[in-house]
Amino acid sequence: MLLRRFESLLHTLQLYGAAGIVAFGWAMCVLCGWDALPWMPLWFCSALLVYNIDRLRRDPADAHNTPLRAASAERLRSVSKTLATLAALVLIALPVWRRDWLTLGLVLGGAFVSVQYSVPLLGLRLKDVPFLKSFIAPSMVAAAVFGLPWLHAGGRPGALLAVVWAWSYLEFNMILCDLRDIDGDRQHGVASLPVRLGVSGTRWVLFGLVIATVIVAAINTYLTLGSTPTELCRGTTWLLFSLLIPTLALRLLFASYRPQTEQFYERYVEGLLFLPAFVVGLTYGMFSLTAFTQSH
Repeated sequence: MLLRRFESLLHTLQLYGAAGIVAFGWAMCVLCGWDALPWMPLWFCSALLVYNIDRLRRDPADAHNTPLRAASAERLRSVSKTLATLAALVLIALPVWRRDWLTLGLVLGGAFVSVQYSVPLLGLRLKDVPFLKSFIAPSMVAAAVFGLPWLHAGGRPGALLAVVWAWSYLEFNMILCDLRDIDGDRQHGVASLPVRLGVSGTRWVLFGLVIATVIVAAINTYLTLGSTPTELCRGTTWLLFSLLIPTLALRLLFASYRPQTEQFYERYVEGLLFLPAFVVGLTYGMFSLTAFTQSH
């Protein structure tokens, strides 16, 4: 019982999802040759801010789609407010402390757009715009993960293809959750992609996104696999991205054909964010261990 309550706390306050975004961003930075450390606290706090604000706004569609999480969010409103406030302070204070005015501007602009997703700051929530609900969150995460290091450190070989892969992967995650929410979204007038395309059409889109990740990862394997240890390691990682990750994504897609609990989506679909980091850590760890063994 205690473990279940702790897990509910992690998901309701978006601590699990925020950690997943940080893990995902770290993996993408490693593959692109960027230092992820300066951006990890900003990614984490951005996710806490945006998703806790979303939880604080009572939405009848959420109560229909994820009743357990909605009930938990109601009980934890004061905690959500505190987390959102602290996250906002860090997002402002950290760039100011670093005197990084470019990042401060990007963070403020990105936070405004992200909050507009669920709060009608300009009179209309972005999630109420037809189709946009299914695209805004993955696009914002991809922009944060790649935009900050790219603008500060410059582009890296294969970075553009990594962006395409990451967006397709994040979009798969989002649309799979929207497919779960189709009945509640349809009932409460939320025009998500599954509401517009129906269950069958949405599943074809999900299959297409998986195929896209396979193709892009295979191309990156070909472009990055070389003779040096770094090239060999990076190419091997992309090879695993083209084989292992799509296999697990398809397993979740096929599992969604049957009714699943909220915990299934919270644990495993959101858990997809951690999978690239696991593959990167495994591959780079093995190559580092091999290099250490050979040097000794």
